[in-house]
Amino acid sequence: MSGYVYLIRVGDLYRIDKTDNLQKKIKKLNPDELLFSILTKEPETLKARLLRKYRYQRIPETGYLRLSKRQLSDCQKQFELRGNLPHTLDAEVSICLFASSLLFGFSFLLFNYLNLGFLNSFGYSFIVGSVPMIILFITGSFGGYFAEDISLFSLFTNRIKAFFIALAMLLISYTIINST
Repeated sequence: MSGYVYLIRVGDLYRIDKTDNLQKKIKKLNPDELLFSILTKEPETLKARLLRKYRYQRIPETGYLRLSKRQLSDCQKQFELRGNLPHTLDAEVSICLFASSLLFGFSFLLFNYLNLGFLNSFGYSFIVGSVPMIILFITGSFGGYFAEDISLFSLFTNRIKAFFIALAMLLISYTIINST
């Protein structure tokens, strides 16, 4: 469900949050300044990623942050889509696929170097390449956010995707290794 993620300033403190209706929320909170906002299809995910990124700046027991000018500038980049944080849960699966392909490639070269044979190297590389997907299946995250910062079932689709990709990789590996 689409919504807004925003950064407001209240005195010398900042708050990152999400809402469906930005004008209504800002009117209710009455901050000193609305610094940045972005409409995104997964506001909960972006908020969780930003809160993880600035976790050491969080004031305990509050939703407020103490940000330096440099951190504020970096936060602005995230809101302007120039930052390095993925904005959706689907990006987490893409990151794992990229990690899987890198591990597959490196392990294939290594196993070939160790003279395990082309097909065995190929099969064992699928096993190694499935590791990021197994991690995503077990944890629901590949490190982009804290699972407790987002709702319980929002990680479910990532876990299912990761499970089936890892299962496919392991079955391919099993088939190749047993055919040699």
